[in-house]
Amino acid sequence: MAKTRTVLQVFVASPGDVVDERTLLTDIVAEFNNTWGNHNGVVLELLKWEINSRPGFGDDAQDVINKSIGDEYDIFIGIMWGRFGSPTHRAESGTEEEFNRAYARLDNRANSVQIMFYFKDAGISPSRIDAAQLQKVQDFKKDISAKYNGLYHSFETAEQFQSSVRMHLSTIVQNWLDANSSVPLRVKKTVTSETKLADEVTTPLSNLAALEGTIDEEGIIELIELATEAMSEVTQVVERMAEATMSLGGKFTLLTEEVNATARSGSDMKAAKRFANRAADDLEVFVRRMSVEIVEFNKQNSRAMELFGSVAMIAEKDFNEAPEDIGVAQAGMKGYTAAISNSADSLFEFRNIIFTLPRMTSPFNRARKRAIAVMDDLLNQLRIATSQSKDVEVLLGRLSATTAKLDL
Repeated sequence: MAKTRTVLQVFVASPGDVVDERTLLTDIVAEFNNTWGNHNGVVLELLKWEINSRPGFGDDAQDVINKSIGDEYDIFIGIMWGRFGSPTHRAESGTEEEFNRAYARLDNRANSVQIMFYFKDAGISPSRIDAAQLQKVQDFKKDISAKYNGLYHSFETAEQFQSSVRMHLSTIVQNWLDANSSVPLRVKKTVTSETKLADEVTTPLSNLAALEGTIDEEGIIELIELATEAMSEVTQVVERMAEATMSLGGKFTLLTEEVNATARSGSDMKAAKRFANRAADDLEVFVRRMSVEIVEFNKQNSRAMELFGSVAMIAEKDFNEAPEDIGVAQAGMKGYTAAISNSADSLFEFRNIIFTLPRMTSPFNRARKRAIAVMDDLLNQLRIATSQSKDVEVLLGRLSATTAKLDL
């Protein structure tokens, strides 16, 4: 029997240094179609210049790509890292030109296209850094906020990118479904399937036999349970890091008192040097401990967000199986976001205290720089985690509201 589905086209624009993320988008769209396509009748079609453009002639190569892709796609995904791209006749790079075309559509007609831009914050090998290109990326990032009044999303790892895009695409499609629940906005392509028994060689138990050896997929209840466990692990890591920070702060309070007492008594510089080197030892212990904890924080937070990304993919189909679990997860996520945010605030204050300490001895100066660096690394992780957790809060809030409607 024929089945009609609505196809929403997703165009990805980026320079050539984010190949991994472009590949991940192919997997994410395939996963989305497998979970949402049959249930909601909506599938995504990924458009890439390397696949969907054809040889031809124009003002330049980008002009040929523009004509091949067109401007009728529904979702624009932009990705940048260390390269801005090569200039065209109309913009500083092909990616910028593609963004400009999408933004012009949005500016001319609200909701004509959904634009999402992602910036990769991972480190770049020194041999691959192009300072001029990197500066253009940073300038463009500022323009997204200041010139275009947009909100971009930052990520460091492939896992973070994957989980974020999963949730963002799910939210966009859900919003589309909510807005077009009675009359489809536009059927861009019809996908049909027909059963042709005469052309198939089947066995009486062909469907059952096809399941042999397959791995059972986790349901929404299990995914939420696993994500909640990972959140609990992250919370414990945050508590340990807060304890380490408080411990170091206490030691520095005592050190300050000893230094002041030494100054009042007129003791020689040897005593001050002794105090400074002891402080350096304390800072190095702090750095080593935080280095371990930050890696664990990243691991567990990435796992939690990846699991919630999977929840986003199957939520529309299976949310009614676990209304109570969704409520528990929603409450837990709010506490999780608050804990991370509070930790970031406290850490930022302590980081500034260490930053303002005077330069006393070589070991102390080195340890001080390392402590500031490791705290900056942690602040970056906390910032990313806060952004991701807020995305999950939105997702769980939507599921909770939908469940409440069904109960009425």
